[in-house]
Amino acid sequence: MLRLGLLETDELYDDLIDDYRSYGWMFRRFFEALGAKWQYRHYHIQQGQWPQQWDECDAWLITGSKSGVYDDAPWIPQLQQWIQQAYQQQQRLLGICFGHQILAHSLGGFAGQSQKGWGIGVHTTHIEHRPLWLNDDQAHIRLLYSHQDQVERLPREARRLAGSDFCPNAAFYIGDQVLGFQGHPEFTREYLQRLLPRRVDSIGAQTLQRSFNGLDQATDEERVGRWLISFIEQR
Repeated sequence: MLRLGLLETDELYDDLIDDYRSYGWMFRRFFEALGAKWQYRHYHIQQGQWPQQWDECDAWLITGSKSGVYDDAPWIPQLQQWIQQAYQQQQRLLGICFGHQILAHSLGGFAGQSQKGWGIGVHTTHIEHRPLWLNDDQAHIRLLYSHQDQVERLPREARRLAGSDFCPNAAFYIGDQVLGFQGHPEFTREYLQRLLPRRVDSIGAQTLQRSFNGLDQATDEERVGRWLISFIEQR
């Protein structure tokens, strides 16, 4: 049975833990709802829980976080070093939001706070390149977003999978080994509606309300989830 390592890079707010447990568990429930029958190992990076051997898991997923790749926290350079070593060891790596950013940043790209401001709510990106493992003719995807940082420059070996004017590097891949998405396929609308109001001072009330008004748009989390499963289950 395939083993997925969940590198959890943040803790949920206290009032969300009872319903959502952790970022890793949100992914676990998401994949299980799509029929993935895997084993999971959770690593709480901020608490110093790290993989000890490369053969502990068959693929690794780095979650979102309130932190940025530029923050002064000891676990961030540790994670960057781990990513570089994992890449050299031909490990399969997947990152969402912060995970997407730190994968790019660690492998020769650059991520930082965007001058365009917050990207929240439903966001549409257009497919630019398709990896060999992606058997799909979808021209664009819509996902839920919550980010202020962006990948500004991709690693040299990377190809842009999807982008938009607001977020040019919204998804990228490196061969069949690395995959990153800025959007959150694992998020639900309810979770986003409970999460974002606590950031209204930073986001702005009007921007927040516009994002909530657009939450009735159809999104492609199931389609993207199946892409992630195809990527993880490559043999």
